[in-house]
Amino acid sequence: MNPKKSICAKITLPLAVLALVCGCHKQEVKPSAVAGSGIVSAEKTSFDEVTAKLDKGGNFYLYLSTEQALSGLSSKMAAISNFVGNMPGVTGDQGQTMGKVFDFASGWIKDSGIEQISGVGMSSIAREPDFYYSKLIIHHYPGHDEGVIWSLLGKAPHRLDDLDLLPETTALATFSDLDVPLAWKDIKKHLELLNIPAVTDGLQQWPEQFRKATGLDFDKVLGSLGGDYGVILTLDPQNKITLPMPGAAMEIPSPGLAIVAKVDSDLIFKRVDEKSKGNPMVSRVDNSDLKMITMQIPLPLPVELRPSIARSGDYLLLATSDTLIKEILAVKAGKKKGFKYTAEFARLSQGIPSQGNNFSLVADQFMQTVKQVQQQALTNKGSMTSAQIDNLQHAFNNATNYGAYTVGVNGPEGWEAYANGSQSIQSMFIGAAAGAGVAAAVAIPAFVKARASTQNGNAAMKGGSGQNPETIQYNRIMKNLRLLQTAKQKWAAEKGKTDGDPATMDDIAPYLANGPIQPVADEEYNPQPVGTPPTATLAHNLNGHPAGSVISAPRTAKKKPAAS
Repeated sequence: MNPKKSICAKITLPLAVLALVCGCHKQEVKPSAVAGSGIVSAEKTSFDEVTAKLDKGGNFYLYLSTEQALSGLSSKMAAISNFVGNMPGVTGDQGQTMGKVFDFASGWIKDSGIEQISGVGMSSIAREPDFYYSKLIIHHYPGHDEGVIWSLLGKAPHRLDDLDLLPETTALATFSDLDVPLAWKDIKKHLELLNIPAVTDGLQQWPEQFRKATGLDFDKVLGSLGGDYGVILTLDPQNKITLPMPGAAMEIPSPGLAIVAKVDSDLIFKRVDEKSKGNPMVSRVDNSDLKMITMQIPLPLPVELRPSIARSGDYLLLATSDTLIKEILAVKAGKKKGFKYTAEFARLSQGIPSQGNNFSLVADQFMQTVKQVQQQALTNKGSMTSAQIDNLQHAFNNATNYGAYTVGVNGPEGWEAYANGSQSIQSMFIGAAAGAGVAAAVAIPAFVKARASTQNGNAAMKGGSGQNPETIQYNRIMKNLRLLQTAKQKWAAEKGKTDGDPATMDDIAPYLANGPIQPVADEEYNPQPVGTPPTATLAHNLNGHPAGSVISAPRTAKKKPAAS
């Protein structure tokens, strides 16, 4: 979830409660008129400032004034502390401990900037059927931004350069400014004010514990961070992995995950490099524009997994494979098309600010994959009735596919979030509880059953010791055949080849993203002519196929030419 949205969501409900509990506190202010009403407010509000940023006429519209509730909140906490400490039955030690806790809360509230929030506003309006433009405003008056919450996640909006890192296969992504040194300084300051020996000792010992665990100086690590962090999840529809599901296995796009951070030095990368030296499973890239360390995993896995860490420019990248890192950097360099230049992003980003302090993206590919898994999970009825199954299938079948794009902006009057997506704010509120219920009632039992079935099947094949090695090898060969098929299709498209034209391994080698195909069990591969799936001739008996058998990749449907 986008860090800004998460903070906004956590703040909004407490504000509403505080408004009811503390709203009796009045201020003597100059009365102001309320538009469209004969009543003149006797209290100052930020109604005009907030609502000027919202869209009227949609399916959701909200303004909540927080000035009366939050003004002097830290002082109110001190009064509550005195009240609780003097309650009957509270001993001196108990009162002292509770007093420290309330002092901690009071100090944090005062320094955080929460008291400067003057109002919260939200709106949602349909750009087209089932596609909504939503806003969230957390307002403060100009110049009232001294608190940590107004600078922790970025002080001023800027160009969203991290969008240039997203591969075309991006399914989920979130990037945000984050001042980690400031966060640590603030946490340390207020925890020390608690004056609890165990907490104080832990804070004092932490830097040394960190040094022993990592070999790095904690303060130097904080100083090496560049204040920008993100996560990228990709789903590659050209490569599939098989998931064990109730009833039957299913294929989904192959996933990849990368964690990205801006850094000001090689401190972290160099430490990893030092620790990995002499490891025969580690390979290295050491170029002027890329330094990378990759760990080879000598296990037959259904997903590409070669944990890698890299330093390129001012970015530090940690990913599930070196292939994903290279793809991210190729997009950044403009050598490959990125998600930013797709028709889907053009649709999701319409009317959204091009500058901000954070963004989050949920792509259509992710929504389709989740929907596919959900529908398959419903085949495990468990204790659900047929009517419940039918209703859930109907809900999933009618769900929109496209996702959402959100940008958060720290402006001169507070935090503002802008989003396009298939759900309005109203739908998100209503669907949150229902979604959690569906996940618990459907997904969890389904996956528990799938796990139990897999374990039972493995035990039957291997006497409880693990998966059948022949099945593992066979699956790896089929994966190699799919990779060959994908590479051959790319080669044929680029070279203008048609069905029946011959193809060789040398022809398609440059189009194999992970390098040459490596035999799994001494099998021999034949790419076959264009239009015919590649084949592998087995050298040994394997998974029910005798030596000498020829197996092939499943045929894939041809893509229809794009409409001109």
